[in-house]
Amino acid sequence: MKRYFNILLYIAVLLPFPYFGKAQHGLSYNQFGQLRNSFNGSLSLMDPDGGAALLSRWQWAELDGAPKAYWASGHVGIQRLGITVGADVKQVNIGVVRDRELSGYIASAVRLGEDEYIGLSVGGGILMHAGNYSKLDPSDPSFAQDIQQSQGIVSLGTSYFRENKYYVGISVPRFMLSRNKNDLDYDFRQVYYITAGALFQVDEGFHIRPSCIVSQMESIGPRFDANVLAFFARKFGLGVGIQSQGDVSGLLQFNVGNFGVGYSYQINPGATTSNRRISNNTHEIGLKYRVGGMKML
Repeated sequence: MKRYFNILLYIAVLLPFPYFGKAQHGLSYNQFGQLRNSFNGSLSLMDPDGGAALLSRWQWAELDGAPKAYWASGHVGIQRLGITVGADVKQVNIGVVRDRELSGYIASAVRLGEDEYIGLSVGGGILMHAGNYSKLDPSDPSFAQDIQQSQGIVSLGTSYFRENKYYVGISVPRFMLSRNKNDLDYDFRQVYYITAGALFQVDEGFHIRPSCIVSQMESIGPRFDANVLAFFARKFGLGVGIQSQGDVSGLLQFNVGNFGVGYSYQINPGATTSNRRISNNTHEIGLKYRVGGMKML
């Protein structure tokens, strides 16, 4: 009986997921201001000495088989060539479905003024989809066939920024090299981003950092996310984020030297049906390291 209950639970989670995906453009991330390089490789030029970040996200935290995502990114600067070289590794688990993304990029900048730059990045990678449906019930022929799919991608990004002040960028991190008609079933979709952020100094011990991201996924409408954090003594940040689907998140960040630790807690106040059935609470923990310190906090 327990085995069949687990199967029904997985089906209940997986069947409506395409509709959740359409609402969320896949899994979103509240701490996109700390992961700006992952959405646009040219923004790695804002930290020309190098850096790294790691993010873990648990959605619907109390439900077995709920979405979990892990994202690691890093880059190094090669000053004699005037470039940065970076890589991203991402994994998303939803029940028995696992999606992975491996990619890399090279970025370079053109100097426009004393502290103004235009950056450009190019790269590529691979998306991998695995549906291990036989784990649900090996004796049931309906779940006997696992699915393995992969897709090559090219990434492009450009940005305009002023050192330690603000940035705006446009990127296409998932330009598909070739696809068949079933690829959209596995979320192999083109995706486009517009990102922007700034750092305002109110006084020596108080800064405000707003960030926003607009995403457009193929065959799905646009999505808008924004957050703002207030930093005290450049070490402690407290803020709030909102999303166009109605999600609201609280954000915390601690900076110590070259290291930063972030946390966010997200809910959807309007999801009354979800609140009665499952927890819609989402947690994120992020770690980052910047060579030369937290310039944009």
